[in-house]
Amino acid sequence: MLEIVISLVFLALALRGVHFSELWAQLRHANYLWLLPPIAVTILVLVLKGWRWQLLFLPEYRLPFEPVFSALCAGYLVSNVLPARLGELARLVLLAGEQPVSVARTFSTIVIERVLDVLTLLLMFVAMLPFLNVQLPPEVLRGAQVGILLVLLVAALVVLLSPLKGMLLGWAHAVFGKVRFLNRPGIYAALEHLIDGFAALRSRLGLLLVGQSLIAWFGVVFMAWSSAQAVNLHVPLIAMALCVVVTSLGMLLPSTPGYLGVFEYLTTVALLPFGVPKDVAFGFALVWHIVNYLTMSAAGVLALWIHGTSFTRVMQALRRRGETPAS
Repeated sequence: MLEIVISLVFLALALRGVHFSELWAQLRHANYLWLLPPIAVTILVLVLKGWRWQLLFLPEYRLPFEPVFSALCAGYLVSNVLPARLGELARLVLLAGEQPVSVARTFSTIVIERVLDVLTLLLMFVAMLPFLNVQLPPEVLRGAQVGILLVLLVAALVVLLSPLKGMLLGWAHAVFGKVRFLNRPGIYAALEHLIDGFAALRSRLGLLLVGQSLIAWFGVVFMAWSSAQAVNLHVPLIAMALCVVVTSLGMLLPSTPGYLGVFEYLTTVALLPFGVPKDVAFGFALVWHIVNYLTMSAAGVLALWIHGTSFTRVMQALRRRGETPAS
């Protein structure tokens, strides 16, 4: 319920002041051939993220790429259809259910993956600040301050977690041992894997993972730029980068499947400093969002079909997991 309310509020904010006749004219005169490159780049970004997730299981597990990629695409599909970020649970259940890897290990890789994405976006944001010759909205500036603090926090975690592993696990046993729900081997294993995952970011593998994340997000920036060309929105590339950072970080908020409303509103906010009229900004957000949503959903359906399963079976696996007590 909260997610629906949040999405409706943001959608109302995004639509406020939009002239629908001008919006329709913009969409009617768009050159939709420009949407072909974003579709291709979306697939490439998914492949790159699948490879990154595969590497996160090293050195303990050398999983084949196909089931990792299928689980990843299925997760995006579920997130586009169902609320509460069930896509993350879906890919955890799919991968751990058919590959020789524990749920705790899989969970830790998903957390590290999300940390990598947020860290990459924040680094991009901080790097572009000196080149933004516009007055950013106050909420964006506050976000920049929080982002810098988060970057410093993650850096501290990468440096300090591994040497303090024994002490942290000891604290976890002392605290969780007093709470029956938390006193489970799976939770301690997930925490240990998480600490080891942060430690891995300091190695050569960590550099490769960060590089993959940067390339993937640069691909997303290109997708935004090409979608902007489709609706005849011509702004600096750095404006597209700001849109990607603001909308992607905004998706950390709870919202309905596909982030309807939140995505559109944050796009209009990010383009406001560049003098883009709200009608044009909303039209661009709509086109960009739709092509991204449909491409990722179609990739999820196709990946499941190639893998020999279906969305219905994924839902059945989620229900079975929900009925099974956590280990």
